[in-house]
Amino acid sequence: CRLKGPGREPRLGVQSPPPMTPTLELQSVSKSYGDFVAVREISMIVRPGTIFGLLGPNGAGKTTTLRMIMDIIAPDQGEILFDGRPRTVDDLHRVGYLPEERGLYKKMTVQRLLTYYAALKGMASREARRELDRWLERLDLADWAGRKVEALSKGMSQKVQFIASVVSRPDLVVLDEPFTGLDPVNADLIGDAVLGLREAGTTVIVS
Repeated sequence: CRLKGPGREPRLGVQSPPPMTPTLELQSVSKSYGDFVAVREISMIVRPGTIFGLLGPNGAGKTTTLRMIMDIIAPDQGEILFDGRPRTVDDLHRVGYLPEERGLYKKMTVQRLLTYYAALKGMASREARRELDRWLERLDLADWAGRKVEALSKGMSQKVQFIASVVSRPDLVVLDEPFTGLDPVNADLIGDAVLGLREAGTTVIVS
């Protein structure tokens, strides 16, 4: 490209870096339920290695948008692209998802539950155990690994659900209201964990 400042001659050979392919792109995506329009022609670009905030009041369509990204519900129109191409089932295996409606198997131990979730993403058991131990330690849950989920407080369960979404080391993490039900200390722990994901190169969407 050619750069020219005040009183200077153009210089040749100075090039800008090529644009990065978005991790995720929505193109004019809409969703209606009967006469009610939940999402109207939303378009957005999420760049690799960034934290993208999806903001709006209750009923604005945030959760509906995330569910369309995860292919839980289908859009009425528009296109959802991963890495610049139409989304595939394999792409969804690279995504960690913390849904708005939490759901854990209460009779399972924390360790067994999280190992199971990692296995669903194709993670080898030894690798999953290593990653799981690291996250349990980081979120102050190591002493609860052998306890059943039903024995956990609401805040602890929330942290377990967060670990379930990240233990498989996904390329993209989608977090729907991740701080709900957390006290300030645990909210800080999750906030620091989200920043750590970005530093490791993971792309994060937070509503």
